[in-house]
Amino acid sequence: MRILLTVGHSKLKNGCYTSADGTRYGGGNEYIFNKSFSKYVKAALEAKGHEVDRVVCPEGVFTNWKDERKYKLAIERETRYDLCIELHLNSGVPEACGCEVLYVSEKGKKYADRVQKQLSKVFRNRGVKKRTDLYMLNETRCLCIMLETFFCTNRKEWQYAVKNKKKLADLIAKAI
Repeated sequence: MRILLTVGHSKLKNGCYTSADGTRYGGGNEYIFNKSFSKYVKAALEAKGHEVDRVVCPEGVFTNWKDERKYKLAIERETRYDLCIELHLNSGVPEACGCEVLYVSEKGKKYADRVQKQLSKVFRNRGVKKRTDLYMLNETRCLCIMLETFFCTNRKEWQYAVKNKKKLADLIAKAI
């Protein structure tokens, strides 16, 4: 398959991040983690024979999240992809934990179920969730799923994920 792998969020022109920051709870920044993690996911998917384009928004350029939207959707529309996977992390109270995969179509649900099954081998299964309010799920021409791999506000999950990026990437690739 031809896969578009995108890192959710960006670092804005003013230096702020448009993503969750769990550092005050002992976790970390969603964007920074996924920027690094996406390299592992790309390699794992390519090892399974997929062609993968990895998209990370340019840093220090955008002024708001709407710039991210235009940037990513323009890239998605330039090439014919079979699947888009966008990487995110959840945030909440420090005790919140688990993984979930978001989808909008029934075909997307099939991929979401498969990825969720793999990620829930290491994180609590919060289930797949249909979301109709997210631009990447609704506005891409290709099928799209969004991974909320774990909670960046949960110290235990954060520490596990930082040490096991390759393992988590391999689970995602196995599901696809």
